[in-house]
Amino acid sequence: MDTRKQPFLSKPLLLLALGHAVTDLSQGALPILLPFFKSAFTLSYAQVGLIVLTQNFTSSIIQPVFGHVTDRLRLAWLVPVGLFLAGLGTAATGLATSYHMLLTIVVITGIGIAAFHPQGAKGVHSISEPGARGRNMGIFLVGGNLGQASGSVFMMGLLTLPGAISNTTYFCLPAVILSALLWVNLSRTSSSTPTPSTGNKTTAISAPIPYLGVGVLLLFIFMRSSIASGLTTYLPLYFVDYLGGSPLYASYLISGYMLSGVAGTYIGGTLGDMYGRKTVIMGSMFLTFPLLVLFKFATGFWTFPLVVLIGFTYIASFSSTMVLAQEMMPGHEALAASLTVGLSQGLGGFAATIFGFVADHFGIPSIFTVIALIPIGMFFLASLFPGRLFKPDFEAGSG
Repeated sequence: MDTRKQPFLSKPLLLLALGHAVTDLSQGALPILLPFFKSAFTLSYAQVGLIVLTQNFTSSIIQPVFGHVTDRLRLAWLVPVGLFLAGLGTAATGLATSYHMLLTIVVITGIGIAAFHPQGAKGVHSISEPGARGRNMGIFLVGGNLGQASGSVFMMGLLTLPGAISNTTYFCLPAVILSALLWVNLSRTSSSTPTPSTGNKTTAISAPIPYLGVGVLLLFIFMRSSIASGLTTYLPLYFVDYLGGSPLYASYLISGYMLSGVAGTYIGGTLGDMYGRKTVIMGSMFLTFPLLVLFKFATGFWTFPLVVLIGFTYIASFSSTMVLAQEMMPGHEALAASLTVGLSQGLGGFAATIFGFVADHFGIPSIFTVIALIPIGMFFLASLFPGRLFKPDFEAGSG
């Protein structure tokens, strides 16, 4: 099939991207609810942290379980069912009458999130032509980014209405609508028509997994996730406590960083289709390093454009790494997605704890010294990835 005839945004891709957005509303909503839960159940900070850890574990760390299973069986129905569980769980959080009930609901929400992502990413891969995989994956990932960002705004708006915390029930509305649309379009959002009742095995041809190559890629993603957790956690503290800036301007920095990352996700995926995934990944790290170094010396106005450029350049490798993992693991596309977005991203969040230890002993600027050095190692790791520089991967036979 001629890739030039493929529509920019097909109906299946649109449904999967919207489904991703609605699923990730839950992840954006939870942080907004934490102060309410702390007050309602008289929780300690450790108990609040356990809520976050529970969602992180169930939504990210266990994703490879779903990825492995859905690669072996036809489980395209996990997309609408996972989305529905995520929305239902978030809707029910405001109705919890005890801390233990709340944790149970968070587990259900996390399982829904974990079930959706591997099969959703596998669906995007299966409906995409080789020359459009990066672009389409970028669109899918942008859906999730926008959903996560919108979740906090949506939840904050609901909490200001009469009913306050009980208004979380409205989260079930977009989940019901999108899960229904995805259910009736199952055959369009996957490479083969799913049969939930029979659990028939998929016809995808599996190849041996190149464990060493995949391990190098996962290490790269873990390091990238460490940068993300360090920036999002300590950038506001660095700007306010060390540079003496205002908390409001610090929030603008985070917003600019995240929005530029959305643009980088899509553009990076598109460039990966044109010039090769390895080219984009190595170029991303090559540009990120000097920007992070410059940020250490920036003050005042210059902090904002630097943060925006950092978000764009280093997140530009996001969709390319996921597609590269899927192309390295033919027949294991769901597992590849769960390892790159789920496990590695989730483990990267633990780096925030390590950075906190560094800040306590050496000062908060030292965090950004460490973060600035990480892309050097990532650049050399990326040089080990398969593919040729400035050559489309599908022309080299990898698609």
